[in-house]
Amino acid sequence: MKKYLLIFCAALVFTACEQEEKPLQFTNYSVEKSYEECNPEEGDCAFISISYPVAENKTDAASRINEEIKNHIIGIVDYEEEEKSASIEELANHFIKNYETNAEDFSEYELAWEGFVFAEITKKSPELISIRFNSRMFTGGAHGYSSISFLNFNPETGKAYSHNELFTPEFKSYFESKFREDQGIPEQDSINSTGLFFEDDKFVLPENIGFTEEGLVLHYNAYEIASYAEGEFTYRFPYDEIDQFLKISQEEAPLE
Repeated sequence: MKKYLLIFCAALVFTACEQEEKPLQFTNYSVEKSYEECNPEEGDCAFISISYPVAENKTDAASRINEEIKNHIIGIVDYEEEEKSASIEELANHFIKNYETNAEDFSEYELAWEGFVFAEITKKSPELISIRFNSRMFTGGAHGYSSISFLNFNPETGKAYSHNELFTPEFKSYFESKFREDQGIPEQDSINSTGLFFEDDKFVLPENIGFTEEGLVLHYNAYEIASYAEGEFTYRFPYDEIDQFLKISQEEAPLE
């Protein structure tokens, strides 16, 4: 009897380890809400559309990734709210409710709101899962605001990488030289000499750096380092150019 019990326990342990080591599997989810069921394609309509990947594995790593994705999307849409939504569904309902309150309080209010977030996996390898978030928000004012952001995860732990965990210290200097060359800023001149807005006149890597199948993407959104009129700043490098600065392997793994 003890022999069979040991075999059974060993089988359970093996099965648990096998499940734990299974590569992360993702499914795309979408949440859409509109004011009084209006149709965005038929004209002015307050609506919000959110599409994002969800890790389906029953592991701590998957839970951490899903929580980070959720909080990131909530931060994009609810950036001015002190009390944050608890879920993506609640976030969408809150967005429409806020519009409804504005429309009721100001009868002359005719501007329709728009919220759009599309997140997708752009790179997947044994050491990295990179997710890009394209967003567009309009809740009144002179113009809306569009942004691109990235999250980069360690698939084994589910924790988001910091820039220091992804790049060697030399990468910042390398990118600054490329940036100055592109913007026509001599090495001896202030980084803000052409009207840029780097804080304390010190060059910094963009907050949003992501990975794709083709290479590395570095992106400054509007307002981050220049006026809105200057727009966004995006730089791309193939892996063979910047591989020496990477701390993680770019070994390929197929997108699920």
